[in-house]
Amino acid sequence: MPRPVKSKSGIYYFRMRVPQHLIPLVGMDVVKRSLNTRDPREATIAHARVLQEVKARWVQLSAGVISLTQKQAVAMSGEIYRAMVAENEDNPGDPITREGALLEDHLQLRPDKVKVAQITKDANLFQRTLENLKTRRNDKAINAYLERHGYRVDPQSMELLRKAVGTAVLQAKEHLLKLSNGDFRSDPDADRFPPLELVVKQVPKSTEIETTDKFSLVQVFEGYVKERQPSPKTYKKWKGIIEKAAHEVPDIRDLTSDWIIDWKDRLLRSGLSATSVRDGYLACLKSTCNWAKGNNRISTNPVNGVTVAVPRKRTTREKSFTAREVKTILTASLGSPPERCGPEMKAAYRWIPWLCAYTGARVGEIAQLRKQDVQSHNGHPLIWITPEAGTTKDGNPRFVAIHPHLVEQGFLDFVGSRRAGPLFYDPSRHRGGTEGNPQYNKVGERLATWVRKLGVDDTRIRPNHAWRHLFKTEARGVYMDVGTRDYMQGHVPATEGEAYGGFKPHVLVHEIAKLPRFEID
Repeated sequence: MPRPVKSKSGIYYFRMRVPQHLIPLVGMDVVKRSLNTRDPREATIAHARVLQEVKARWVQLSAGVISLTQKQAVAMSGEIYRAMVAENEDNPGDPITREGALLEDHLQLRPDKVKVAQITKDANLFQRTLENLKTRRNDKAINAYLERHGYRVDPQSMELLRKAVGTAVLQAKEHLLKLSNGDFRSDPDADRFPPLELVVKQVPKSTEIETTDKFSLVQVFEGYVKERQPSPKTYKKWKGIIEKAAHEVPDIRDLTSDWIIDWKDRLLRSGLSATSVRDGYLACLKSTCNWAKGNNRISTNPVNGVTVAVPRKRTTREKSFTAREVKTILTASLGSPPERCGPEMKAAYRWIPWLCAYTGARVGEIAQLRKQDVQSHNGHPLIWITPEAGTTKDGNPRFVAIHPHLVEQGFLDFVGSRRAGPLFYDPSRHRGGTEGNPQYNKVGERLATWVRKLGVDDTRIRPNHAWRHLFKTEARGVYMDVGTRDYMQGHVPATEGEAYGGFKPHVLVHEIAKLPRFEID
């Protein structure tokens, strides 16, 4: 559903795209009305009222030309009568002015009260003018009423309306005359008008007034996802962003640079970091709009040119663990695990910190490992990090050699003792979470919390990611081959040439063995 849109001046307004088949009748492709308030709560109430009016009008326009009965014509004239009285009853004005306003009505309905004198030599012109005064004097009010409600009537119905409205207007003016003379008693004949009852024709599905799926921001995003196939984690995060934007702008054609800039500013004021807004919210919307532009949903991408000034980060320490922090974590991994955790999580506390230290892999990539991902190739022990087990940053699989110290500690024996499937979580304990928040992510979250509780609580480092920085530092210290190092960490090759070819098992084992051991008392 559309929501109030805030202008640069702070005034909220209603904006909704007109269905294609109604544009010739409405005379515009977008309906836009000011809600005359800066208060978001008042705007929401006013917006709901305008939305109901606009939709009701479009339904009537879609129903086509209608024929009125006499009762329906009188009911419509009653609505015009009540609107006239309501508009003027508090301040009915001067009696002389009110009497003057009755002349045209008396001319048709009370001719005995009016004397007409011909003041022009053209008798035909005089008669035509007189006839128009009698029959069409209320056409402006009638057409305004029909236009406001979206009614289209045939000629016979128009004649019925002219007659009914003529009587109703005369009644309203005579009542207002009484009010102007100080008589504020209610009109005793006001209840003669019946309620308006119209049977609305069913609108064909091809002309429904709701936003079509083709241009729905949410559906356009789903189309992009279907082709691009991002990771479940990215999909979950981006879908939430798109749904929030669609609450305000459901039709992607209605997205404008002004709205996006206002949206960006509101996100920043809400406390989100500039990096989150740029790399999350705007990146998501920009990618969706790029796909929409390439698939003829929109002609230009409104996100292009919208920027966020991200402050330069001031680094006051290295991003990797210190020797003391490494010792604290690895020593704790050899001790008793936290209480009330299953065998898989106990294994995670024991092995994942060491695996991260000796592989430089992401915590999630290690937490998702399965028994079949620990392999031997030509006698060389390797870990197969593959999106088949969960996810990888670039979507590509890779091998990482297992450090000799891990073998000495019994990691291969641990793997051999496990049943087929994940090593560090039990799929049978899955509680129905989404693919965007898999079990191995929960393993990483628990490990991060555990590391903080150990006293490694410096907020300038990330308790899981710091292993990757440490691996890179140690690898440089022993002159590990750059291409091999980047490959095992899943980083983009330094040059185009480095992207050629592959890495044989003995090469990986040779390079990983260069890493010094982490000695723990």
